[in-house]
Amino acid sequence: MLKLRIAALATSAVLLGSGAVTVATAAQAQASPKCVVWEKNTTRFSGWCDGRGPASYRATITCRHGSAHQGAWVWQGDRRGSTAWCEKNDRVASKWQFRTA
Repeated sequence: MLKLRIAALATSAVLLGSGAVTVATAAQAQASPKCVVWEKNTTRFSGWCDGRGPASYRATITCRHGSAHQGAWVWQGDRRGSTAWCEKNDRVASKWQFRTA
């Protein structure tokens, strides 16, 4: 059990040190914060996620032809929210992205 914890910490340190955003495992996904969507249409995706900093979140959107845009990173619990948008009315997917401190 101890070896697994050490390996997990080492992996997290490498990911955070490189500036990459970690992808949640199935267990972590269940513990993801509750998010409230304000707007989700063909152009914009915005809202806010509950929780506490220094963990943070941002809105991400994928537009037609593969272009992707991200909203600003904000601390979890910051109700000012995050917004991502497409230049034209061509949103094909949207989601929340999370990172730890």
